[in-house]
Amino acid sequence: MANIKNLQMWDDICPDARISIQKSLFGLRTTIYYRPTNSVIDAYTAELSPADGERLKHILELPVEELAKAAHEFHPKQVVNGNYLAEICASRDEMFLAIRLYQFTRMSYEPVSDTYIFEGNDARIVKQIF
Repeated sequence: MANIKNLQMWDDICPDARISIQKSLFGLRTTIYYRPTNSVIDAYTAELSPADGERLKHILELPVEELAKAAHEFHPKQVVNGNYLAEICASRDEMFLAIRLYQFTRMSYEPVSDTYIFEGNDARIVKQIF
């Protein structure tokens, strides 16, 4: 599990009204909640091969109606030092998911997608990929 404040997409999801941020332990610990269900949000990263990264990028750009079928058929394998990096923030009740995809270029991971936010059943569908 990754520290949510260390994610590159932190600045994108932090101001979202669906997110509640609580600091404790003298500001050393930050807990993020999905407001509608008051569920804790955890952060993950997944490194992917070039083929899996391109396919995930394509799936994220699909209309919501086609998302379930494409996600059900896609099971990427995480690799060490992958060419693509997916940052994922998901609520524990699977009702919220934010994801952003990066590609390794110029000696760092550069964003290749927007930050996509899914709620409800759509969040569950995308979460099943990982």
